[in-house]
Amino acid sequence: MNLHAQARFAIYGTGGGEKSGLPNDDWQAAGTFGFYYGLLHAAIFDISVDARGDLSSNIKSGFLGPRVAVKVPVIPLKPYGEFIFGVSTYSTPNHLPIPNDFAYRYVLGLDTTILPHLDWRVADFSYAIDNSANSGHAKTLSSGLVIRF
Repeated sequence: MNLHAQARFAIYGTGGGEKSGLPNDDWQAAGTFGFYYGLLHAAIFDISVDARGDLSSNIKSGFLGPRVAVKVPVIPLKPYGEFIFGVSTYSTPNHLPIPNDFAYRYVLGLDTTILPHLDWRVADFSYAIDNSANSGHAKTLSSGLVIRF
Protein backbone atom coordinates (compact mmCIF):
# COMPACT_ATOMS: atom_id res chain seq x y z
CA MET A 1 0.00 0.00 0.00
CA ASN A 2 1.31 3.45 -0.90
CA LEU A 3 0.77 5.80 2.05
CA HIS A 4 2.78 8.43 0.23
CA ALA A 5 0.15 9.82 -2.16
CA GLN A 6 0.02 13.43 -3.36
CA ALA A 7 -2.97 15.29 -1.97
CA ARG A 8 -4.83 17.60 -4.29
CA PHE A 9 -6.39 19.32 -1.25
CA ALA A 10 -5.51 19.15 2.45
CA ILE A 11 -6.56 20.89 5.66
CA TYR A 12 -4.40 21.19 8.76
CA GLY A 13 -4.30 22.41 12.32
CA THR A 14 -1.37 22.76 14.69
CA GLY A 15 -0.66 23.87 18.22
CA GLY A 16 2.53 25.26 19.66
CA GLY A 17 4.10 28.59 20.51
CA GLU A 18 4.60 32.01 18.98
CA LYS A 19 6.99 34.84 19.93
CA SER A 20 5.99 38.23 18.54
CA GLY A 21 9.45 39.78 18.49
CA LEU A 22 8.15 42.80 20.42
CA PRO A 23 10.24 44.01 23.39
CA ASN A 24 9.49 42.26 26.70
CA ASP A 25 7.29 39.66 25.02
CA ASP A 26 7.87 35.96 25.65
CA TRP A 27 6.60 32.82 23.88
CA GLN A 28 2.80 32.45 23.95
CA ALA A 29 0.54 29.48 23.18
CA ALA A 30 -0.55 29.63 19.54
CA GLY A 31 -2.40 27.73 16.88
CA THR A 32 -2.26 27.57 13.10
CA PHE A 33 -5.04 26.40 10.80
CA GLY A 34 -5.23 26.35 7.05
CA PHE A 35 -5.37 24.44 3.81
CA TYR A 36 -3.28 23.86 0.74
CA TYR A 37 -4.29 23.05 -2.80
CA GLY A 38 -1.96 21.08 -5.07
CA LEU A 39 -1.17 22.75 -8.41
CA LEU A 40 1.63 20.63 -9.88
CA HIS A 41 3.40 17.34 -9.24
CA ALA A 42 6.82 17.03 -10.91
CA ALA A 43 9.07 14.06 -10.01
CA ILE A 44 9.64 14.34 -6.24
CA PHE A 45 8.28 17.94 -6.00
CA ASP A 46 4.74 18.99 -5.18
CA ILE A 47 3.83 22.63 -5.75
CA SER A 48 0.76 24.01 -3.97
CA VAL A 49 -0.81 27.22 -2.79
CA ASP A 50 -1.21 27.52 0.99
CA ALA A 51 -3.63 29.70 2.99
CA ARG A 52 -3.21 29.86 6.76
CA GLY A 53 -4.24 31.75 9.86
CA ASP A 54 -2.09 32.07 12.96
CA LEU A 55 -3.64 32.91 16.33
CA SER A 56 -2.04 33.65 19.68
CA SER A 57 -2.83 35.99 22.53
CA ASN A 58 -0.63 38.67 20.90
CA ILE A 59 -0.80 38.03 17.13
CA LYS A 60 -3.59 37.39 14.65
CA SER A 61 -2.38 36.79 11.08
CA GLY A 62 -3.60 35.58 7.71
CA PHE A 63 -1.27 34.46 4.90
CA LEU A 64 -1.34 33.09 1.36
CA GLY A 65 1.47 31.90 -0.89
CA PRO A 66 3.40 29.15 -2.63
CA ARG A 67 4.35 25.87 -0.97
CA VAL A 68 6.94 23.40 -2.28
CA ALA A 69 7.11 19.91 -0.76
CA VAL A 70 9.63 17.19 -1.49
CA LYS A 71 8.49 13.58 -1.30
CA VAL A 72 11.41 11.48 -0.12
CA PRO A 73 11.37 8.20 -2.12
CA VAL A 74 10.51 5.01 -0.22
CA ILE A 75 9.88 6.64 3.19
CA PRO A 76 6.80 8.75 3.96
CA LEU A 77 8.60 12.01 4.83
CA LYS A 78 7.64 15.30 3.19
CA PRO A 79 9.79 18.31 4.04
CA TYR A 80 8.29 21.56 2.76
CA GLY A 81 8.98 25.25 2.49
CA GLU A 82 6.75 28.27 1.95
CA PHE A 83 7.10 31.97 1.30
CA ILE A 84 3.75 33.50 2.26
CA PHE A 85 2.35 37.04 2.35
CA GLY A 86 -0.52 38.57 4.29
CA VAL A 87 -1.50 40.77 7.20
CA SER A 88 -0.85 40.67 10.93
CA THR A 89 -2.21 42.55 13.88
CA TYR A 90 -0.44 42.63 17.23
CA SER A 91 -1.38 43.34 20.79
CA THR A 92 1.46 44.67 22.91
CA PRO A 93 2.13 43.09 26.31
CA ASN A 94 -0.17 45.87 27.67
CA HIS A 95 -2.88 44.56 25.27
CA LEU A 96 -2.81 47.74 23.19
CA PRO A 97 -3.55 46.78 19.56
CA ILE A 98 -1.17 47.65 16.74
CA PRO A 99 -3.19 48.03 13.50
CA ASN A 100 -3.16 45.45 10.68
CA ASP A 101 -0.22 45.75 8.34
CA PHE A 102 1.64 43.84 5.63
CA ALA A 103 3.67 40.82 6.73
CA TYR A 104 5.49 37.92 5.15
CA ARG A 105 6.83 34.64 6.48
CA TYR A 106 9.32 31.97 5.62
CA VAL A 107 8.02 28.56 6.66
CA LEU A 108 9.87 25.24 6.95
CA GLY A 109 8.28 22.02 8.06
CA LEU A 110 8.14 18.25 7.97
CA ASP A 111 5.09 16.02 7.51
CA THR A 112 5.02 12.23 7.77
CA THR A 113 2.21 9.89 6.79
CA ILE A 114 0.59 7.95 9.66
CA LEU A 115 -2.57 6.69 7.88
CA PRO A 116 -3.65 6.71 4.20
CA HIS A 117 -5.19 10.23 4.39
CA LEU A 118 -3.66 11.49 7.62
CA ASP A 119 -0.24 13.09 8.18
CA TRP A 120 1.48 14.15 11.36
CA ARG A 121 2.94 17.61 10.96
CA VAL A 122 6.05 16.84 12.99
CA ALA A 123 7.21 20.46 13.00
CA ASP A 124 6.19 23.73 11.36
CA PHE A 125 8.55 26.66 11.97
CA SER A 126 7.98 30.15 10.62
CA TYR A 127 10.00 33.36 10.72
CA ALA A 128 8.12 36.56 9.92
CA ILE A 129 8.81 40.15 9.03
CA ASP A 130 5.84 42.19 10.23
CA ASN A 131 5.53 45.88 9.39
CA SER A 132 2.84 46.31 12.05
CA ALA A 133 5.42 45.57 14.75
CA ASN A 134 8.11 47.97 13.52
CA SER A 135 9.46 45.19 11.28
CA GLY A 136 9.49 42.78 14.21
CA HIS A 137 10.51 39.19 13.64
CA ALA A 138 7.77 36.88 14.89
CA LYS A 139 8.57 33.18 15.20
CA THR A 140 6.25 30.19 15.49
CA LEU A 141 6.92 26.54 16.22
CA SER A 142 4.08 24.03 16.17
CA SER A 143 3.03 20.45 15.52
CA GLY A 144 -0.30 18.99 14.45
CA LEU A 145 -2.31 16.99 11.93
CA VAL A 146 -2.96 17.20 8.16
CA ILE A 147 -6.00 15.59 6.54
CA ARG A 148 -5.46 14.90 2.83
CA PHE A 149 -8.36 14.52 0.36
